[in-house]
Amino acid sequence: MRILALSEVLPGIPITNGDLAEKFGLHEQWLDQMTGNRQRFFCSHDSAPDVPCSTGDLATEAGQRALDKAGWTPEEVEFLILTTASPDHLMPATVNIVADRLGINGVPALQITSGCAGALQGLFAARALLSSGLNRGLVIGADTCIKMWPSKRDAKAMKPAEMVNFAMFGDGAGAAAVEAGAEGEGFRVEHLFLRGIGKGRKPAQIVKWFGAEGAEEGEAMGHEDYKAIERHVPEIAEAILSELETEQGWPRGEVDYVLLPQLNGVMTEKLRVGLNVVEDQAVSCVSETGNNGNALPFIQMNRLSERLAKEDQTLPRRAFVANVESSKWIMAGMALSHG
Repeated sequence: MRILALSEVLPGIPITNGDLAEKFGLHEQWLDQMTGNRQRFFCSHDSAPDVPCSTGDLATEAGQRALDKAGWTPEEVEFLILTTASPDHLMPATVNIVADRLGINGVPALQITSGCAGALQGLFAARALLSSGLNRGLVIGADTCIKMWPSKRDAKAMKPAEMVNFAMFGDGAGAAAVEAGAEGEGFRVEHLFLRGIGKGRKPAQIVKWFGAEGAEEGEAMGHEDYKAIERHVPEIAEAILSELETEQGWPRGEVDYVLLPQLNGVMTEKLRVGLNVVEDQAVSCVSETGNNGNALPFIQMNRLSERLAKEDQTLPRRAFVANVESSKWIMAGMALSHG
């Protein structure tokens, strides 16, 4: 499988730590130190008409940009996959709305409910579809926080530690146009694995659906066990990189680029140092985009693609991608080659 084209979409203008500090009555420096994220982007219902204001809007724009880069028409797309933790509706599935907007019809359209490992889950499913005889498809990852924002009343009652979520997360989308075969332009997927490792482990991230009755007063929509995340993500990321090294025979220090899990800027930097990844190898963007979930690995890969476009195209490049999802613990890794 090859990743022929990549895209990213971030809605509106960047929201800085100063903006959040003013909104929630926090200290800007405290947000800097707690998260390491300098800015993020959020959808808004009152955005300008040309600014995405929902998961479906973001996914549609990301999909269109990937199609344009690949030079494909909608009729040439043989399947569509959307990975998201924040669909616009339970039904119809957001992927089917996106397909309609993109002009894609008469092909499989799959939606995967997922978190930080969603991008590689989508690519894993895409590889299976390509192996079945299909030739090309579109994989999109998109998420928004718009339904998780507290009301003004709830915001006043929130503790500072709860408000940190809004400094860590953000909205966005990314997409990949994928093709069967190893020859041609783009990234070649040399190895890709996906594994659920949640047996006996408590979920470290929960997002609730309250149904028609709604939440009880004061009940939070989401919960994260940051201590469990800080404890387990580094060891899982190490296992991912070690497996990729073994499978490919590529020593970590000789790989050109490494795309690490991106919870927030502080944790990503700790991971980089702890995993012996040098600064020039790391492709990180969470401090500039916020953690936008399913979109983030696509955005990392898109920025790697943009970086490679400025380099000598005759030189072969190799990259490792590591994703860890803490909701019920999923590990995913991918080895890419280029040139």
